[in-house]
Amino acid sequence: MKTEDALRILEINNDRETRLYTSLVRQQTPEDIKSWLNYYPHYQRHGFGIWAIEHSESKLLAGLCGLRVRKDLGGQIDISYRMHPGFRGKGIATSAVKTCVEWGFETLRLKQILAQVHIENAISLHILTKAGFVKTGTDGIWTDLVKRNALER
Repeated sequence: MKTEDALRILEINNDRETRLYTSLVRQQTPEDIKSWLNYYPHYQRHGFGIWAIEHSESKLLAGLCGLRVRKDLGGQIDISYRMHPGFRGKGIATSAVKTCVEWGFETLRLKQILAQVHIENAISLHILTKAGFVKTGTDGIWTDLVKRNALER
């Protein structure tokens, strides 16, 4: 992600559908996003994080996807993604999720990757299921899913 992506990230974060299904803290201005991008410590701490998804034809930022360490889940790794409204329904999120999962298993040698989806977010649940994630439970708000590394079974 680059600071030039700030306006597109702001559009994604402030999109009604994105806000409906995430617990994402909203940055309200392009300066807030730029500040977050300039101080995104996850890469320094863990060597990986959220990536920009660039649309191959238009070269526009189509979304964000990546792996992150979740302190609130005991340091487990989960996948996070958000798509710009103009790029939803085109298979880009599914492809990005599959790519990140493959990278996590092959490069980071992860044994499993978690995902949490709002129970009413049927589209995201469908994307994760297509990427091989399996439901493991729900707490009434979030559906928990996991994908295990086939080499670790």
